[in-house]
Amino acid sequence: MNKLQWDVLVLDLDGTLLCSQGAVSDQNLHALDVVRDHGVEVVVATGRCFAESKHILETINHTGVCISAGGSQLTDHHGNVIARDGVDVSIVSEVTKKVVECGHRSLLLKDASTCDAQYVLVGDAALHEASTWWFDSHEISIVEVNTFEEDPWPEHTMRVGAVASESCLIPIANELKISLEGRAKMQHWSAVTCSEAIGSSTHLLEVFGSQVNKWTMLKRHLGDVIDNVRIAAIGDGLNDVEVLQEAGLSIVMENANEHVQQHADVLAGHHDEHGFAEAMRRWIIPVESKR
Repeated sequence: MNKLQWDVLVLDLDGTLLCSQGAVSDQNLHALDVVRDHGVEVVVATGRCFAESKHILETINHTGVCISAGGSQLTDHHGNVIARDGVDVSIVSEVTKKVVECGHRSLLLKDASTCDAQYVLVGDAALHEASTWWFDSHEISIVEVNTFEEDPWPEHTMRVGAVASESCLIPIANELKISLEGRAKMQHWSAVTCSEAIGSSTHLLEVFGSQVNKWTMLKRHLGDVIDNVRIAAIGDGLNDVEVLQEAGLSIVMENANEHVQQHADVLAGHHDEHGFAEAMRRWIIPVESKR
């Protein structure tokens, strides 16, 4: 029986549950187990696609739903798609042509349930070393093409973006911010690399459908059955902001930037110091379960 104040815990991965090396500590895993043992539904909500999250879901024994790609897709723990929100083909084309024109690869995340690869890479520029490491370490399947018109699945893009240094992506981001206003959602932030999960000089430029975010997909999953005040959320990134704004309790990690911390009801410890476990003990797990 759920003795807690919360019916749902929305859980981010990178920078929250995971340390800088992408691992889940024993302390964090134990705290997560206690929360689930008390009947709380844990909804994983991550910027990763499902294939990039699968090994983590297995590590934490997750059997619930997963909101992936920043809110673009809702799947069960096996990866079966329940709901999805893709990017309009015209937006994908526009962003891809700008990225390629500026000398970078355009990375098109696909709906793997309908496509034969997780990503289509557009352009002939060298792939950034962070992308190479990411695809290799997560065994991600890719298809490489020279132009957008060669994309085998143009109508099944969940996210379009690029990986490069911050200085290279800022001019592209500034231009796209103006041209895409009201038509798509754009994020520009530190990438997860082989050495750092946050704060790296390698950056991501990501473009989604205009209504895509973790909260919107969460409400599609929950409907009106659970009141917002019964939802707790914990995260650290820009793609967590909508969830943090709407949840009954918003817990933000110490390692989050100032903009994200502005949306915190309470501030947790650092993700490299078992901050998730500390947060569960302080604000989620009832006193009697600690004894």
